[in-house]
Amino acid sequence: MPTARKSARKKGDSPLRPILLKRLHLRCGDWSVNELRLNRHLQPFDKESPHRHSHGQLLVYLRGRGRQRIGGELHPVAPGAVFFIPAGTEHAFLEEAPRLAICLVADLGGEGPRKFGRGTGWLPAEELAQVRERLNQLAHESPDRSERSGNLELGAGGTALLLLESCRRACVAHPVTSRQGTAVTRRLLRSIDREGLPPTPGELARRVGLQQDYLNRLVRRSTGLTLGQWRAKEMLRASERELAKGGAIGETAVRLGFSDANYFSRWFRRQTGMTPSAWQSRS
Repeated sequence: MPTARKSARKKGDSPLRPILLKRLHLRCGDWSVNELRLNRHLQPFDKESPHRHSHGQLLVYLRGRGRQRIGGELHPVAPGAVFFIPAGTEHAFLEEAPRLAICLVADLGGEGPRKFGRGTGWLPAEELAQVRERLNQLAHESPDRSERSGNLELGAGGTALLLLESCRRACVAHPVTSRQGTAVTRRLLRSIDREGLPPTPGELARRVGLQQDYLNRLVRRSTGLTLGQWRAKEMLRASERELAKGGAIGETAVRLGFSDANYFSRWFRRQTGMTPSAWQSRS
């Protein structure tokens, strides 16, 4: 893995530890991606760490949960959350989960980000998985491999272009809303048995007394997620809560309501990119 830059933290700097760093200076029309890095948030500094940059930023959360404060607004954060933050805009991440969050950051320049302005969205699961796969490949290649081969699509430049296009599209198709605490989501949360997994979408609709299609539209309008995606997010939250207690994976799967430990492991890996045992060892 490439060695990240080492620099003293100054007052007002973002309290993040770079894991992967690629200096790109890549132009795409009136956009430019100057740097691509993978950051791990450091507790407890994230609790009160508002900061701003002289350049625009694109943030994509690969792991962790919490809230992103942009200006005076709070937005929900979960794997796949996307944020375009204009230059000079104060922002901060507020951690809510026991695991340290990992965020992919692209530093942006050019006229394009200024015109685009602030944007929020959710990457669809298949596109988030594709980004993760490309990052895994990127972390194991030599720093100048793509330059030697002349194939931009294999290197950091191709990953940055994929990320930029996917995230711009996500902000239009799946916007994040700051109104996470609406009445419908509060009713849904009250309907969940906290000792196990959320029931099926149909059962959730029955419990709150609404037609499933109508409930799906309300949840989508409130959270940017479909009812099924919201349920999957709550399922993952319950799984992480149980795994944090320790214990055998098989026993945890049974407590959560999964009939098969292998299925639980496959499902958890699709959501997080790691197995339950690997998650336990890093949490």
